[in-house]
Amino acid sequence: MKKPLKEILAGMTTSEKVKYIWEYYKFFIIGGIILVVLIFSMVNSIVNKKEVVLNVVVMTGLYDPEYIDQLKNKLYEEFLTEEERDKSNIVIQTINSSSDQLDMKMGADMQKMAAELSAGYIDFFIVDKEFFDNMNDQNQLMSFQKTSGINDWPIPSDHLHFSKENSEDITGIDISTLNLFKGMVKDEDKIICVPANAKNTKYITRFLQYLHKNI
Repeated sequence: MKKPLKEILAGMTTSEKVKYIWEYYKFFIIGGIILVVLIFSMVNSIVNKKEVVLNVVVMTGLYDPEYIDQLKNKLYEEFLTEEERDKSNIVIQTINSSSDQLDMKMGADMQKMAAELSAGYIDFFIVDKEFFDNMNDQNQLMSFQKTSGINDWPIPSDHLHFSKENSEDITGIDISTLNLFKGMVKDEDKIICVPANAKNTKYITRFLQYLHKNI
């Protein structure tokens, strides 16, 4: 019958005890350490996880990465409150839509975009007119007036795009008329719009009001 650990260690020196315990229990010790690290990492991740309050998808060929970073910083400072900045995240994704060939990265980006769109996690699209028209024709876009509560958009009518269902509902605006996006993409012939199934209506409304204020 095996002796209890206490009896085995009784006649040993401190260094002998350490050596014995490590020799026979090292896998348990290592496993315990790994478990503690994993639990700490998970808890830390949950506690410090930032909520995505704005998810913008830009479908374009050429764009200025530095401008994207500057735009995010500007939005953190001007769009978010001081309290929100520490716990909120603004995401601006870019998808290359200029290539005729579907490479691996573009394929992965499109799959991710489709999944986020299906789940209602995309707040704003900045797209070319063909993509916009496709969604607009299928009534898959929100009305800017109904979402923002703003009826008067001081933008020339030829830069506004309207719902096929209701000719008074604005569903898209040319980004060339919005100061916030000037210089972001080489081809400014893009339209900003909101998917009809977007869930984050609180921040979508705030962002539309922010755009209106800064026209």
